[in-house]
Order: sequence, then structure tokens, then C-alpha cells
Amino acid sequence: MSDRLKIGISSCLLGNEVRYDGGHSRNDTIIESMSGLFELIPFCPEVAIGLSIPRLPINLVSINGEIRVRGVSDTSHDVTDALNHYAVSITDQLDVMCGYIFKSRSPSCGLADVNVYGSRTNKVVGVSGGQFARIITQKYPKLPTEDEMRLSNKAIRDNFIQRMLVYSKKNN
Repeated sequence: MSDRLKIGISSCLLGNEVRYDGGHSRNDTIIESMSGLFELIPFCPEVAIGLSIPRLPINLVSINGEIRVRGVSDTSHDVTDALNHYAVSITDQLDVMCGYIFKSRSPSCGLADVNVYGSRTNKVVGVSGGQFARIITQKYPKLPTEDEMRLSNKAIRDNFIQRMLVYSKKNN
């Protein structure tokens, strides 16, 4: 067991082949800059709710003003409730985290840059956070969070590390 502070991280960013296409999004900058200071705890909500690897892609879809997570080719495949349930079910694990790094543009893990499609037009009607990320950030509004795209900027990465250290002191 590690004495290092814990960070939740989208599993694909660590090189785990859990993406919908069976690939990963390994981010060496994050791994190299964070793993010496923090224990990186991987999460993949899509796999955790039972979606296969590989799997058909999912999108955020606006339906009567509500955002749902649905299959791209099979719109009856709705995983919104499963993602919500998973986010709530891992509360005890997140209580010990000092931060979370999300995968950008992911319909489950994107922080704020995920396209939302219209249910009838299949055209982009807005942007939002991914379903899992929205639940986590609502439940833990003070938990430092970032996505891997922003963390490519050293100043943002250094600030994120500082925010996590301050958060860990306030919550211990």
C-alpha cells in the first residue's frame, strides 16, 4: 500500500486498452509528472458498467432538454442510469482522492468538451461534460479536476498539483 496521495484517473490515460475501439490514450506527460508524487488509481466507468472492449460508440444526446448517453448506431441503448449508479457507487473510493484526471471529449469522462447531439437531427446542438464526470464534479465540487488536454500545459499541471496538495491538507 502506498503512502502517496491518491488521484483518480481515466484508465485509458494510463495505457489500459479500455477505449470503445479497444485502444488506449496513454499520456506519458501525466504518467511521468504525476506517478512519482501520487498514486494513480484507474477508473473506466464504461467498462465498470459492463460495456465490452471493443464496443459500439456512445454519444451525449439531448432529449427534451435532458442529456442522455446513448448508442450511436443503436439509440435504444441508453447507459445514462448505469453511469449515474456507478458514479454514486464509488463514493467511498473517491473520498480518499485528492484529485481526478478525466479523459477529454469522452461521453462518460469529458469535463466540459463533449459534443451533445440532437435526438432527431444527429447534429451537434451543444457541449457538456461527460455523464460520469458531471456526477463526480457535482458530488465533489471542491475536488481538483482536470483533463489530459489541459495538463499538457506545464503551468496548468503545476497549478493542479498545488491544488491537490492543498485539498489533501484540508481534507485530512
